[in-house]
Amino acid sequence: MVGRDSVAITGSAIGVFSLFLGWLTVKSSRVAAGESLSLPESYGWAAATAIIFLWLVCLALSLAAGGKWRSAGLGITANIILFLSFFWAGLAAGSILETEPEFSRVSLSAGIWVNFFAVYVVIFASRQGLGDSSLWRNIVSWAGLASVGGLLFGGWLHDISVIQEFMGREGRFQQELLQHIFLFGGSVALATVIGVPLGIWAVKNIHVEKPIFYFANITQTIPSLALFGLLIAPLSVLSFSFPILRQFGVRGVGVTPAMIALVIYSLLPIIRNTYVGLRQLDPGVIDAGLGMGMNRMQVFRRVEMPLAAPLVLEGVRTASVQAIGLATVAALIGAGGLGWFVFQGLGQAAADLIVLGAIPIIILAVAIDALMRLAVRAATPRGL
Repeated sequence: MVGRDSVAITGSAIGVFSLFLGWLTVKSSRVAAGESLSLPESYGWAAATAIIFLWLVCLALSLAAGGKWRSAGLGITANIILFLSFFWAGLAAGSILETEPEFSRVSLSAGIWVNFFAVYVVIFASRQGLGDSSLWRNIVSWAGLASVGGLLFGGWLHDISVIQEFMGREGRFQQELLQHIFLFGGSVALATVIGVPLGIWAVKNIHVEKPIFYFANITQTIPSLALFGLLIAPLSVLSFSFPILRQFGVRGVGVTPAMIALVIYSLLPIIRNTYVGLRQLDPGVIDAGLGMGMNRMQVFRRVEMPLAAPLVLEGVRTASVQAIGLATVAALIGAGGLGWFVFQGLGQAAADLIVLGAIPIIILAVAIDALMRLAVRAATPRGL
């Protein structure tokens, strides 16, 4: 096994396993259970044979000795599988619906989602094997997704059930997407404004260190739904006692309790990383700044904070990704967001409506994580 990539082998094995699952599900309506179709039944034997062959190529490349060309070939093959899977899914859905009753739906089944996950694992392994070759890394990372995006915006996938759910709720989707961004973005911004000074205070004053971390740690143990519920009663009393607060949106349900809960959950990673970022600084660096004639405030502003900034931003990155997921639950207390689709889908037993909310949440989390990684890299001093 020397020189072989265990991650790529695992991804390829998962891809081969997906071939034995159902790939499309034909339903008589959007909430019906439906009949799962195998890969040959979904796409036909010619298309199924092509996908089977490509996964066997991936498996063979994974078992071969390492090298950049092998990694590039592995990544390109995985991207081709991704594109063809969705290309033939759109083609098959249109063909199936031509012979089905008016309200029938064609949904993506377990096989195609497992296939998508396997492609992600293989592409990840391919990127790792390409090392510093940024051109090939970007090609491997984005070519398949860009092609699927082209199919999506070109209307090729409009017969897939989840796309039909989107087309029937496009206005509501845009509204809830913006609301989700507002919820996690606003809460993380407030948590940063509160958490960074608290982290600095914990470093500068040993007496407040334990109380700050005790509060930040204990709030993480409260289940998210419980915390949302606990905030309803006091905020309701407050809004009834001072009616003017209602004009500013302070109510027992809605955005206010959601924002407060998300801020509380976001504090720990920001406080902790600010504290660690300042604590880990070499005392000699601070002494050098003082020796150059700077006062304590100048040393803090021009030496300590720039050096601690990458770790502080890592805390903000963690809080951002966490808040994107937790904002989903906020839909249960009327705060809106993409969680509205998830819980509406659960209530209606409509799996595709759940997917319509869940997939954008995952994409949003991955996108914000990538953007924050770029911010961390940009904030890292060249000497580090």
